[in-house]
Amino acid sequence: MTVWIENPFDNLPREGGRPMRFWLVARAFAAAGHRVLYWTSSFNHTLKAPRRLPASFEAEGVSVRLVPTPPYKSNIGLARIRSHTAYARAWERLARDPSLPRPDVLVVSSPPLATGPVARRLARRFGAKLVVDVMDAWPETFYRLLPGPLRALAPLLFAPLLRTVRADMRGADLVIGVSRRYCDRAREMGARNVLRLYHGTCLPAAESAGPDASPRLALVYIGAMGKTYDLGTVLRALLLVPEATLDLAGAGCREPSLKAFVRAHGLAGRVRFHGYLPAPEMSALLARATVGLIPMRADSCVGIPNKLVDYSAAGLAVASSLAGESADLLARYGAGVSYEAGSPESLARALRTLPPRLPEMRAGAHRLAREQFDAAKTGSAYVQAVERLVTP
Repeated sequence: MTVWIENPFDNLPREGGRPMRFWLVARAFAAAGHRVLYWTSSFNHTLKAPRRLPASFEAEGVSVRLVPTPPYKSNIGLARIRSHTAYARAWERLARDPSLPRPDVLVVSSPPLATGPVARRLARRFGAKLVVDVMDAWPETFYRLLPGPLRALAPLLFAPLLRTVRADMRGADLVIGVSRRYCDRAREMGARNVLRLYHGTCLPAAESAGPDASPRLALVYIGAMGKTYDLGTVLRALLLVPEATLDLAGAGCREPSLKAFVRAHGLAGRVRFHGYLPAPEMSALLARATVGLIPMRADSCVGIPNKLVDYSAAGLAVASSLAGESADLLARYGAGVSYEAGSPESLARALRTLPPRLPEMRAGAHRLAREQFDAAKTGSAYVQAVERLVTP
């Protein structure tokens, strides 16, 4: 069958980052013998820069098409909304090219929300099945940005976007969610056929001889340094745990204020900023660490973050402020500790408990990655679910 996959955010093979959900899924379909056309943005969401790639190319058995997309500097703001709208319109225009192979199935990521209506129209046009893969709870994740008194009005203020999401959920032949929370939400919004599939990652054929048994509190954080992540709490916790060090790999609007805090509080010898790193350097950084941090805010809508996948695959104990499914997995596998979001004291207490437990927690993290996040398993499950949809 012919599969079209649309996602504007994930890394592409020639960009140096690790393969993420949608590229791993594309590879899985190609490996199963299906024809895959992968639509993505000409703008690199992570680096906030234009992609230096041809408009169309082949990679790993997948045909890639870049959709012209205006830039934006921040993950939050009108510029990003305008960019997503322009991207969706350009995708629809390009997708109508009669020389392209007609899809039997469309897999579309949500967010962004602008592509959902386009995907529904294209599915009707081609008589294709529609799969909506829910990566985040939009627009609900933006409720927290409203001033306190306005938050009660958020469902009314975001009503047009909520109608779009409900239409996407009802119009999909299959909704795939990366967490239990997103699957429950999809059903509440009218989805008829829902499947949970976690993020996947490529695991080594054999693990290393074993995690570092030393009790070092070598903390690491990878990802954006924006308003979603509570790195201020992490830095304040470091003041209470003088034996801990921290490496941060990423960038974002909060990076200057974080660096200023580090300088003002004498943490420069213990905190290092690396910027975004290519996959080999990122792997080396994770190999030197013992604890991975997931510092989310209390009002976060995130279910299972990519960070949990990356840290567990690297065999790191995890310190996370996320409740719900992420916390359940950490407890089930003995792979880390949870702390109260926004509380440096809670995080400091959690970190102090870790040194004698690091070997067992890091082994638990490896088990978590093998059993829940192995891309070979998640990709196979994804392909089989879509094959059953197209050919019952």
